[in-house]
Amino acid sequence: KQWYQRRVRANLSDMSRDTTSDVIAGELEEINLVRTKDDAALWLVEMTGCEMDVAVMALQRTGGDISEALDILPTLQNRGSTDEAIRRLVEAADTATKESVLPDTKSLPPSVPTSVPPSLLPSAVDSTESPAKQEGGSADVLDADDQGSVSSRIRSKTGASEERVRAALRLCGGNEEAACDVILRQNSRNSTKRKRSAEPVATDETEITPEKKELIVLCWNIDGLCEQALSERFSAVLAEIKQVLPHVVMLQEVVYEHVARIRSVLGVSFDITLGDLSSPYFNVLLINKKRGRARILEKKVRTFGKSLMGRHFVQVDCEIHGRVFSFFTSHLESLRENSVERTHQMQQVLSIMSKTTMSNITLFGGDTNLRDGEVSRIPLMDSFDDVWEVMGRESSTRYTWDTSVNKNLQVKFKSKLRFDRLILRASPYLRPRSFTLVGKTALVSCDMYPSDHWGILAHFDIS
Repeated sequence: KQWYQRRVRANLSDMSRDTTSDVIAGELEEINLVRTKDDAALWLVEMTGCEMDVAVMALQRTGGDISEALDILPTLQNRGSTDEAIRRLVEAADTATKESVLPDTKSLPPSVPTSVPPSLLPSAVDSTESPAKQEGGSADVLDADDQGSVSSRIRSKTGASEERVRAALRLCGGNEEAACDVILRQNSRNSTKRKRSAEPVATDETEITPEKKELIVLCWNIDGLCEQALSERFSAVLAEIKQVLPHVVMLQEVVYEHVARIRSVLGVSFDITLGDLSSPYFNVLLINKKRGRARILEKKVRTFGKSLMGRHFVQVDCEIHGRVFSFFTSHLESLRENSVERTHQMQQVLSIMSKTTMSNITLFGGDTNLRDGEVSRIPLMDSFDDVWEVMGRESSTRYTWDTSVNKNLQVKFKSKLRFDRLILRASPYLRPRSFTLVGKTALVSCDMYPSDHWGILAHFDIS
């Protein structure tokens, strides 16, 4: 019984948890309407077809987080059928012990082992006298001479000991072919176990198929305030994220209409940190949970006290490839007349970045709205590296807001500005490798770009 339970429960750890991406795909605007756990449970039942008690259990285990509940639903749904399979196997094992017959495994789920466990072979029955002989003998039971010849043939075919052969014959009701099959399957399983034990095991320091130690960051103001072709443009942003699969995504000017799709399309792979939701638009910072053995350590959202536009910044501390990172993103005060507040906000963020643990790799990305002439008025800026400058100040990647090319805003003036920046506290463990702009292809469906800003895509080497 214990052997069966260990085997079946071990299968749970091998079950895939990626099926939720197939179940919950596309635009699920309803998720934004969920307000209570009862509503959430009903929504999960309607969208996935799971049982109500399974949906409630998933929400209880994840503290009501719908995206995490979706992630663990496949495991919880399989567990019910697995527990039932264990119960049936226990009954079958009892029958095998009492009646000396093989358990009926034809009706069991394919994930449940069907061969007789090694612990049952030598001890499940009395090896000195069969139940049939105790009842006075049966025409179906082999006599001593026949059993001796059968045992010899089985030993020659399988290499098993006499004790294992006798036990297998009793469990199989004297059927030579079935007894051979039981022993051969057990031999095959033991051989597989030995091979597996000789294979390298993944640890925190090494992986069987090591992932390249790099950091990919995407930073983008997605212009959620422009309602024109909002859905089509955001679809292009999501497509870029799914194609590149960055370790970190920093988004600015996200609106409530985006949240449901972020959770449904990216929630399985990314940890999502939303900014100040009291504002009609906000920042979002995403960490890819499936790359670089990422592990979230701490999250913070801080508002700028003197902002007239609800501006704030998001900080997420996490571990990627064994290194601790502190990521920051923000959308600083807009418009030329707010230069003083904007530079004060940048100074405030840099001050917090400079106070993080020195061993942390600290990186800011966002729409700073800074004009080049304003940078010199930020005292702490000299202590940090501008990634575009480190990469050689390429003219082709300088301007992230260019109305001479990008006509989304349909303004009459032409302006080129480097609003969007990546700012890094110099570290011996992180070296910029590339700096490119994305979102520069207009969408055929609406004749607009995904945003009025180009996005920044940067690759770094981690040492």
